[in-house]
Amino acid sequence: MDVNEVIHETTERKKGEMIVFASAKGGVGKTIISVNIAVALAKKGFSTCILDGNFQFGDVNLALDLQPKLTISDLIHDIDSLNSDILSNYLQKHESGVKVLSAPVKPEYADLITPPVIERVCDELLENNRFLIVDLSSGLSEHNISFMEKANKIMLITDLEMAALKNTKAMLKTIKALDLEEKTKIIINRGDMESVIKFKDTKNILNVEDLYFISDNFKVVSKSFNIGIPFVMSKPKEKISNEIGNLAVQLYRSNTLVKRRRRRHKKTSLFSVFKKNK
Repeated sequence: MDVNEVIHETTERKKGEMIVFASAKGGVGKTIISVNIAVALAKKGFSTCILDGNFQFGDVNLALDLQPKLTISDLIHDIDSLNSDILSNYLQKHESGVKVLSAPVKPEYADLITPPVIERVCDELLENNRFLIVDLSSGLSEHNISFMEKANKIMLITDLEMAALKNTKAMLKTIKALDLEEKTKIIINRGDMESVIKFKDTKNILNVEDLYFISDNFKVVSKSFNIGIPFVMSKPKEKISNEIGNLAVQLYRSNTLVKRRRRRHKKTSLFSVFKKNK
């Protein structure tokens, strides 16, 4: 399947598809997966942008060996007049074809980026790209919830470590309370790593049926991240590169978009969700 086979789908859709990569715990490989998925989609010929949604400590630039000139915090000054021409000034293009909107260079700048800013920036990016990939920080911050609500798909990443699975299970309960369960899929990264818990056990632990599997390849992944070259480019024949490629295929073949559900209230906090479910 290539770009020509989905032209009819693209022309019917006014906006692109937004896929966010989330995790309940750091260190599970979220950034490396989201970056390689973005590159895999770009290699297929799809216009793809990756937004670093970890506004305090984002690593997307590191994973792509890019030095950010302008970031999303600089864009704040143009937010009221934002259009595709202005936005292009803030995007860096990677050699793979992926466009990158970088996280702020200083952690304190994260506070400048409010949910309305996220909404406006994402809308503009979706007007001009077939796919918008967002690499979130771990956990359920206000920023992350804003992204997750707007997304067409939420890819929730974990591995086989007990702490990661425990936190992922808790996060899934909140995702369900926020009415986002339908568009959430689970990726088990390093699914064949040495662990007391095995991949086959995770369905029962997390109480889900469909899981995506990414194998463990520390040598390839570590080198890829350290030199800033996605492994789908540097090691295209590796098993893990094929797994990422297959996942990318499934993402762009799934042409049934989950309807975005707007919450009835203007603002819903995590506290109000927990209170409602007492």
